[in-house]
Amino acid sequence: MIISGKFFYRNRIVEGCIVVEDGIIVDIRRNARPNLEFSRGVILPAGIDVHVHFRDFKESYKETIESGSLSALYGGICLVVDQPNTNPPVTDSEIYLERIRKAEKESFIDYALNLGLTEENSGKIREIVEEIEELVRIPAVGEVFLQHRTIQVSYETLKSVRGQIEKLITVHAEDPVLIEREDVRPKEAEITAVRKCLSIGNFYFCHVSTPEALNMIYNSKSFAEVTPHHLLLSMGKVEFGRVNPPLRSEKDRIELLRNLSKADVIASDHAPHTIEDKKEGAPGFPGVETIYPLMLNLVRKGVISLPDLIQRIVINPAKIFRFDRYSGIEVGNYANLAVFDFSEVRKIKAKDLHSKAGWTPYEGFEAIFPKVVFLRGVRALDEGDVLIDRGFGQTCITNTKIT
Repeated sequence: MIISGKFFYRNRIVEGCIVVEDGIIVDIRRNARPNLEFSRGVILPAGIDVHVHFRDFKESYKETIESGSLSALYGGICLVVDQPNTNPPVTDSEIYLERIRKAEKESFIDYALNLGLTEENSGKIREIVEEIEELVRIPAVGEVFLQHRTIQVSYETLKSVRGQIEKLITVHAEDPVLIEREDVRPKEAEITAVRKCLSIGNFYFCHVSTPEALNMIYNSKSFAEVTPHHLLLSMGKVEFGRVNPPLRSEKDRIELLRNLSKADVIASDHAPHTIEDKKEGAPGFPGVETIYPLMLNLVRKGVISLPDLIQRIVINPAKIFRFDRYSGIEVGNYANLAVFDFSEVRKIKAKDLHSKAGWTPYEGFEAIFPKVVFLRGVRALDEGDVLIDRGFGQTCITNTKIT
C-alpha cells in the first residue's frame, strides 16, 4: 500500500508517499503511484496515551476496555497504557494476565498495562515482575499513590522498591501529610511530594499540575507528564470539576501551559465516572478521545507548535515506555497514522463521544478530530465509521496472544 499526501516527517510537514507492507512503513518517497491519496488535511502519527483508567472488572458500568479503546480510536490514539488501580487492583501476576487476556479479546487499539504497587506486594514486587515478564513486558510499575484510600504507599516503601527494580516507576505525587481531606489538596502537597521523591531517585511523575513541580522535575533526570485538563481548565470554572490532583488557579494554569516545553509527555489521565458518580464527588475526568483533538486546536491557534506536540504525544511516550515501532512516521515503524483536516474545527459535545461516562469537562471547546485512522496499516476509522472489530488491538509488548 502506498499512501500519498502531506505528512509529518522528522519535525516538518513534507509532501510525498508512505509505503506500507504488512503494517510496517518500509519506505518514504517523494514520488510513487499511490493506492490512497489524501489531497486535504495532513497525515500525522497516531497518538499514544500512556495514562488511562479503563475501569472494567467491577466498575464496568463506568468504562470497559472495549468502550475506552473505541473512544481512543475516535480520538486518533493507537496505543494506551492502562493503570492498575482497578477494582480489584492489578497487583499480582494472576490478575495482570487476566486483564491482558481481556484486552486481547476486546480492545480496538493496541494496549499495555502497568503493574500496581501496594504495601502488601512491595516486598515481592521483583518476583511478580519477573513472573509476568516471562510472557509479557510490563511498561512500568505504577501509577504509585502516595496518598490513596486503599492503595497508599509510603516514601520508605517507594525507596525500597526503587532499590529493588530498574523498571520505570510512575508516581502520583501528593504528600499525604499535607492533604487535610480528600477534597482539600493544596498545591504544596504536590510540590513537597515531588521534592521528596526526587531525593529518593528518578521517577516518572504523572499529571503534574503546578509550575513549581514541573520546574523541579525539568532540572532532574526524572520525567514529567501533564494533562489537557491542567493546561486548559482552572478551579471553580468547571461543573463536576473534582479531579486529583486538583485543577489549579488560572495563574498556575497559564504558567503551566507557558512552560509546556519543560514537560516530557502529554497524557489524558482518562478517569471516567458517570454523572451520578460525579454528583457524589468522584474525582476524575474522561479525556482519551479529546486529548489529541484539543491539543491540535492549540496548534491551529499558534499556542503550541506541531513538532512540540508530536514530541510529547508520540515520540517521547514511545521512547520513555520503550514501545518499539510506535515513535512516529519513520521507516521500520508501524503505519499508525491519523489524517486531520485543520479546516474542520468542531465543538466538543458529550453526545458525540464514545466513553461510557456520558459527559466531558470540555463541552463546547473547539477541537480537530481525525477523519481517517490507520492502525498497523489497516484503515480502522473512516469518516466516523469503524472498520475493524473489537480485539483488533494487540498487546504491544508481546508479539503473540497469551490466551
